[in-house]
Amino acid sequence: MNKKLVNKIVLIVILALVSLVYIIPILLMVLGSFKTQGEALLFDLSLPKEWLISNYAYVFKTGNILRGYINSIITTGGAVIITLIVGSFAGIIISRRKDWKGNALYYFFVFGLTMTLQTVTTFALLKVLKLYGTYIGVILIFVAVRLPFTIMTFASFVKGVPKEIDEAAIVDGCGPIRLVIHILLPILKPIMITNLIITTISVWNNFIIPLYYFGTSSKWTVPLTVYGFFGMYSRNWHYVFAALVLTVIPIVTLYLLLQKHIVEGMTSGAVKG
Repeated sequence: MNKKLVNKIVLIVILALVSLVYIIPILLMVLGSFKTQGEALLFDLSLPKEWLISNYAYVFKTGNILRGYINSIITTGGAVIITLIVGSFAGIIISRRKDWKGNALYYFFVFGLTMTLQTVTTFALLKVLKLYGTYIGVILIFVAVRLPFTIMTFASFVKGVPKEIDEAAIVDGCGPIRLVIHILLPILKPIMITNLIITTISVWNNFIIPLYYFGTSSKWTVPLTVYGFFGMYSRNWHYVFAALVLTVIPIVTLYLLLQKHIVEGMTSGAVKG
């Protein structure tokens, strides 16, 4: 047998075994969400004797999942929109500047990747600005955390876009704002979608920031809502599994729809940077 074929088969087998580490917990969660309490407590991969859709109805009714969805959509949507707008414009400007100021700004934001969120000082700042416990306060924290990576990836990607495109557009009478919106942003679609997915996943799944800076359970996002639900129903794993499935469905759906753009954006950014 061809050596390359053998190596390929071995690699596929190894990857299949590694993938089980991720697939088995997902199957356990999905199957458990349709089981009775006793069946779910076995934590096995057996099929439910009866597929109980009522588990999801119960979670929606008693777990405040819908409220968690609304809070997550507001927080995630606001953070993603602001991060992409500011990050794309800043990345384009930094990459097009060929002086020391542009380089200094680029490395300033790269340095931001190494910084960690300072809980006490951030809390004090929000109190002074009267933003503690508000959506805008939490959104701005997420924006500050995500901007360094977003700006770095946009700047790296734009470096691979010929500057002659800018010059041709300016000659045709295109202003700076129009140049960015109508000429450059369509070219930056792959890295735009990549950052959209990464930022959405990061904000949607974040547990600590909403917990510390919302201050009230009425504004809890989906992860916090599930955490509170688990505290009340720690023995009812069929309900907990149903709540977890409802939590991951939006993100998994978004990722599956746009996954090819993620790979394209990351590889293009890596090569062009």
